Amino acid sequence: MSMILKSLWTRKKQNGWIFGEIAIISCLSWFIVDFLTVTFYATHFCIPAGEFEKDHLCVGQLGIVRSESASEGQAITEEEARGVYVIRDKLATMPEVASVCLTPDYLGANLRFYNWRTLALADDTTRTIGFSQFFYYQNEHFFETQGLRAIEGSPDAETLSRQIAPDGIVMTRSVAQMLFGHDHVMGKRVAMVDTRYEGGEIVHGVVGYHTIAGVVEDVKGAPNERYPYVVFFPNPGSGASAYCQLLVRLKPDADAKIFVKQLTPTLINDFRAGICVLGSLETYQQHYDKQVAHDYTMYTTLATVPLVLFGIIVVLGTLGTFWLQIRKRTEDIGIMRSFGAKRRDIFLQIWGEAAVLTALAVFTGCLVWFQVAIHWDVLSDGNAYGGSGRETDWVSQFWPHFLIVSSIQYLLLLAIVTIGMVVPTFLAMYKRPVEALQHE
Repeated sequence: MSMILKSLWTRKKQNGWIFGEIAIISCLSWFIVDFLTVTFYATHFCIPAGEFEKDHLCVGQLGIVRSESASEGQAITEEEARGVYVIRDKLATMPEVASVCLTPDYLGANLRFYNWRTLALADDTTRTIGFSQFFYYQNEHFFETQGLRAIEGSPDAETLSRQIAPDGIVMTRSVAQMLFGHDHVMGKRVAMVDTRYEGGEIVHGVVGYHTIAGVVEDVKGAPNERYPYVVFFPNPGSGASAYCQLLVRLKPDADAKIFVKQLTPTLINDFRAGICVLGSLETYQQHYDKQVAHDYTMYTTLATVPLVLFGIIVVLGTLGTFWLQIRKRTEDIGIMRSFGAKRRDIFLQIWGEAAVLTALAVFTGCLVWFQVAIHWDVLSDGNAYGGSGRETDWVSQFWPHFLIVSSIQYLLLLAIVTIGMVVPTFLAMYKRPVEALQHE
């Protein structure tokens, strides 16, 4: 280590450029690495104990078909939109179907990053929890079709799907426990709050009050959410939209893939009422795989592209810096080879210098980001990462979160720097000692 530090100090001017470059990119790319790390962790490792049954669930997309004489911007009348109910009822009469519902939203089909709201106790708005908000149409069989199970002491799924109080909501067990400390909360009042910063302090402003109509077993609202904090609100509209979705729950002895395969060839012709049409029907798993893969690819690509560009800059900068350094040190390498030094030892010496230089640069870059994180409290803010802020996993705790992401950042940049120094180092090492000693 002393030889590595001495060598770095001897060439401090040459190493200063690559040090500054890595430090700046480390600071700029920290948030991107953080986003990718937390999203991967939440999507692949955070699975709640309770999940709704997906094997017998199908998803349909409704739409409209205008006549050629209708203008493109013409509004849809309420009578025209009622065709969605005709399509729903026709599906419900099929022998394989257990229940059908029209819904503006459903669980687990899309990645969510921006739909988090805040709920608080009605008499203590400082006790809050972030949650994922879902809407459903009343008097539809939403909860039983989605496969949600009411907890003991709560109205059953069929009752919750019917008309509830205008200000009623349904929450998962974890939301109730985080707010009240227990799940026997039917009839209790909660407040929807708007959280904002004023004068450097967090201020909770009440938007409205709601009554808890029921509690269901835990389920995640989206694949990338870490906790099953979900609250269901009756849709404020008067009825279903012509562009809403259909959830179809099949009977236990029915096969979802066969059901979809049989209906697909004549779907548009068989399920059409007025201008409303069932445009597509898929098993829930097929829809999940396609939609989530699309969303995951889109978001990760948007985050990865600048990271790749930063990586290319570091590789080119490292390649150029080490190329010049190795050319100047070729004679030194020849002397080391003539005294019996192994190529492995030479490589480890040069790679060690790159590793220490990267560590110092990443430490500097992370130190800058650390000041930002401390000032804005972004690493312990549960709402920013799909939590309430009171969890115990590493994402919601400042130091584990900061150290884990910074370590991943260091390993990533070390791999990039290694790529940049391998080529010039190997070209110098594999020269014959005589040629290396004659190098200028």
